[in-house]
Amino acid sequence: MRSMIRYQTRRALLKTIGGTATAASFVGTVGGRQQSRHGKQGRETRYAAFDVIELETEQVQEQGDPQAEAAARVVQEVQPDVLVINNLQQCKYTDKANIDAFVENYLSIPQRDDLDGINYEYTLQPKSNTGVRPEQDYDFNKDGTFGERPGDAFGFGEYPGHYGFAIASKYPIDESSVRSFRTFKWADMPGNLIPVAGEECVVMDSEDDEIVLYLTEEELNVYRLSSKTHIDIPFEVEGGTVHGLFAHPTPPSFDGVNNFNGKWNHDEVRFFADYVAGEDYIYDDSGVCGGLDDDASYVLMGDMNAGPGLGRDERPLRPSQKFLLDNDDFYTDRLPKSPGGAQRGLPTATRFGGDFEGVVEQIDYVLPSPDLSLHASSVVWPSKNATKRDLGEDVSMASDHRLVLADIATHPRH
Repeated sequence: MRSMIRYQTRRALLKTIGGTATAASFVGTVGGRQQSRHGKQGRETRYAAFDVIELETEQVQEQGDPQAEAAARVVQEVQPDVLVINNLQQCKYTDKANIDAFVENYLSIPQRDDLDGINYEYTLQPKSNTGVRPEQDYDFNKDGTFGERPGDAFGFGEYPGHYGFAIASKYPIDESSVRSFRTFKWADMPGNLIPVAGEECVVMDSEDDEIVLYLTEEELNVYRLSSKTHIDIPFEVEGGTVHGLFAHPTPPSFDGVNNFNGKWNHDEVRFFADYVAGEDYIYDDSGVCGGLDDDASYVLMGDMNAGPGLGRDERPLRPSQKFLLDNDDFYTDRLPKSPGGAQRGLPTATRFGGDFEGVVEQIDYVLPSPDLSLHASSVVWPSKNATKRDLGEDVSMASDHRLVLADIATHPRH
């Protein structure tokens, strides 16, 4: 693996000329385009990540679904240039991809008289490992049956594309330079945390209900790192090319005493930290090796299912702290906030409830590389007593997650 000293030097330089060159603003519920502290409008792109809890095919392929309408109203309030929708299901039995149907049936149509529709010209719905079974049947979830969905697929899912994600953009996508890492094997990550068969993974007695998940030697040869996919999508935005880095790591729960999913989540989050650091072990689905180029600009976006300050036993590894928030390869000096999160004790929170009732957590991200200038950022979460256009009702109806946005300027390279 490459020396980290080289990257620490580069990070320090880029952070000086990029991320700290403009002040990130707390812009309340949504927030408009902001000027830099130098008084000049930058070449900004608005990036947004929204986990719209299980938006199904039948909801988006036709108009009139209340959840899809609420999600579209939230997006139209923000008007992002580049948008990732997590948990937008995929379906091979439709003529139109679900992201295209969502754009056509909801996002492009004003969902309220004072809102504007958004005509995203460029869309991409990557293939997902969820619900995809290997050619040979394996008992990945150790329940005594082989090859059955959802537990024996590469990613937990009832069908291929379950819990997938999709991207919509106003800016062109450089399709020839897209890199997907869906088939990268977990065992090929140096220093991985895979629980493997052995003394610490002996199956419990039959009267003990505890689950113990692990991989056998044979399973190590096929098991993939990405529970959905990891993908690098270059966008031709104002000022140059920015690589959008998208993933949706498995939730670090539902896995038993040896924290299988927690360790899986840890390494899924780690992957993009290694990718932007240029680590050599990485290979993509086309067989091209290596990480991102040293001079590339990038924005990591989406639900990482990992957040700081989660002291519960279910999430002890805290990969977001190590690989995202304390990593100088991402600009994190100022994070998106909201009035709604602040009222619940965590201004940077992006999710409410979930597996632990009443808990708020920060697990959705829009994080730029240190050479880019963060002008403003926000989480769309009104305060409890806010009445502005019923936005609070919309965000609750759309999802238990809240949309995260950031206005980021790209500087021309000389």
